[in-house]
Amino acid sequence: MSKTIYKSILAVVAMGLLSVSYVSADTVDQPVSTNNSAVLSNSKNVTPNMDNASAIIQIPRTQLVGWPIMTQDGARNFKGVVEATQKLPYEAEVPSYIPYGYQLYTARHDRNDVLEVVYYKRNAPIYQAGEKFITNVMAYRMGYSLDTVRDTAYIPAKYKDYEWSEQGESGKVYYAGNPGVQLIRSITWTEGGMAFSLFFLEPVKAVDAEFYKEHVVPVKNIDSSRYELLGNYPVTKISNKTIDEYNKERMIP
Repeated sequence: MSKTIYKSILAVVAMGLLSVSYVSADTVDQPVSTNNSAVLSNSKNVTPNMDNASAIIQIPRTQLVGWPIMTQDGARNFKGVVEATQKLPYEAEVPSYIPYGYQLYTARHDRNDVLEVVYYKRNAPIYQAGEKFITNVMAYRMGYSLDTVRDTAYIPAKYKDYEWSEQGESGKVYYAGNPGVQLIRSITWTEGGMAFSLFFLEPVKAVDAEFYKEHVVPVKNIDSSRYELLGNYPVTKISNKTIDEYNKERMIP
């Protein structure tokens, strides 16, 4: 009799533990479902292809400092794209076209094998509420997987952006932005076994974003004189002449 009661108690305890495990699993999954539901409920101009359930993992990185324009903690910066790509275990590709007036800001490695190249429009600040903000920035990333190239400092919901995907030639292409007005802030895609992403701090027209995406080429195919794309601007030698010597040269006889 006592053995029967003991077995019954063990069965009840086991069922209790099993129930707790199911509750824990639901608790872990719930925030993701809740976030997606919130986005869907707040979306007024959602296109039919919108899924909002990105297949790309989004885990905020705590080491980012003013990404993408500022230097990251723990990221290695290089003088130019060529120097940065020489340290990578794959043949790197970068955009061969960037927005008009833009130039390379920095080339760096993130997570050891992710190439990140940041371009910005020089002398084009925007002032908001008396503070200076640089919004003319384009960031490009290349690596082995979608999860690493889509920089998680950018979380679409925080920008009130929508997410959707379309079938491309080599797989799904993931977008974020405002499809209602044909504006793109982020594109992520795969090709040739590698993953790529483009991020525009200020959204650009969809046709322009697609153009930059379609013109990503191997670094070796870009002329080395394209400093705005590759960096490593030539250093002008400082003359040893004195001010008096310069003044004498400028004097009219």
